[in-house]
Amino acid sequence: MKKLRVGVWLENYEAAAGGGFGYYTQLVKKINTYNFKDADIVFLSNNNEVDHINFERKYNIKWKPYHETRAIRIINFAARKLRISTREKLREKRKKENEGQLKRELNQYVDVIYYLSPTCVFPDFPYIYTIWDLGHLSMYAFPEVNMNNVFEKRKYHHDHYPHKALMIFAESNKGKQEIIQYLKINEERIKVVPLFPSEIVNEDVSPKLPESIDADLFFIHYPAQYWAHKNHFNLLMAFTKIIEKIPSIKLILTGADKGNKEYIKQLIAEYNLDRYVIDMGFVSNEELKWLYLNSQGLVMPTFLGPTNMPILEAAELGCPVACSKLEGHIEQLGDYGYYFDPKDPKEIASTICAMIDDKTSNIKRNYKNNFNINRAMVSIDKAFSELKHIRFCWGFNDEIF
Repeated sequence: MKKLRVGVWLENYEAAAGGGFGYYTQLVKKINTYNFKDADIVFLSNNNEVDHINFERKYNIKWKPYHETRAIRIINFAARKLRISTREKLREKRKKENEGQLKRELNQYVDVIYYLSPTCVFPDFPYIYTIWDLGHLSMYAFPEVNMNNVFEKRKYHHDHYPHKALMIFAESNKGKQEIIQYLKINEERIKVVPLFPSEIVNEDVSPKLPESIDADLFFIHYPAQYWAHKNHFNLLMAFTKIIEKIPSIKLILTGADKGNKEYIKQLIAEYNLDRYVIDMGFVSNEELKWLYLNSQGLVMPTFLGPTNMPILEAAELGCPVACSKLEGHIEQLGDYGYYFDPKDPKEIASTICAMIDDKTSNIKRNYKNNFNINRAMVSIDKAFSELKHIRFCWGFNDEIF
C-alpha cells in the first residue's frame, strides 16, 4: 500500500516564545530525519523565510488568499446601487475558485497536513491538529485567557478546528481527558504524543554562568514568562516564609514580560524582597542550563496545565522540582516531584523547604523518563499508520473535497 503523504506545516517561531519554541524546533528537526513506517514527509510553508533547517523535502505554497480585484469591487458597488443580487454570488464564486486552486495545489504534494502547534491555516484540507492546553476552560479566568476578547477567540478556535480534524494530538493522558471532557470529541480521534524537554538537555548545549550572578549563589529558580497564571504572587508570598527559615536562599526569576512584570516588581518592593529576588529577564539556553544544574530546585507554581516543559528539563538534568499539584504534572514526574496547592503560600513554602532539605542531604528521588522525544516519535509514527487507513477512504474530487 502506498504511503501517507504528510505535510508538516512550518511556522515562524522566536526563542522568546518560551516553551513553544523549544518544543517546535526540536520536533521539526526530529521529523526531518525520522524514518516513518507508513508516511512520507514534506514540509510546507507560505513563507520563504522559514529556512533555518536543511529540510529533506520542502515546498513553498504558491497560493495566495482571495482578494477582490478593482473590477470586482466596481461590479459589487454597481450591484448595490442597482439592488442586483449577483454581488454575493460573484464573491462566493471567486472564493470557491480560489479555495479549489489551493486544494489542487496541496493535493499534488500531500494527503494531510500536520500542524505542530494549536493552529490551522487551511481548515478545508484534511489535517492533524495539536492541542497544548484548554486553559480558557480548565483553569481560573486569568486576564490572558479571559479578557480583551481572548476568551471569545479561543472558544471560537477550539469550537471549530479540533472538531474538523482527522486526528488530534494531546501531550498527555490528562490532556486527552480534558479534550474529551471540555470539547466532547470522540476519544478514538485523540492520540497521546508525549511532551518532551527542549534541546537544552542535550550534551551539545554547554552550561554558562550568567554574568549577573556569582557561581556560589545558593538559590532556587522559576523560568516563566510574566503571565498572571504563572502565579508569581503566591510564590513571593511563600518566599517571605522561606527566607525566615533559610536566610541565605535567593529566588531567580527568568522569562519575558507579558504585561504582569511591573506588578510583580511592586510586590517584591512592597514585601522587602529586593535583596532576595533576582530578576534576570530572558536568558540563553546555555545560561538556563547552568541554572538547572546549580539550583537547589526548580519551582513551578503555575495554574496552567496539564503539562509543562521546564519540569521535564529539570528532571532530565537532575534538578529537584517543586510544582503545582496538577494531574498532568504528576503524570510527568511521578515520585520525582514535590507537589503543592498553588493557592496556598504556606504549603508552597513548606514543600520548597522540604525539597531544599532533601537536596542538601543528597536524598535522590526516582525519575521515570516517560516523556521524551523518542516516545513522541513512536506515537506519531503509529498515528500516521492508523491515519492512512482513514485518509485513503477518499480521493481528490472538487465536489467532495
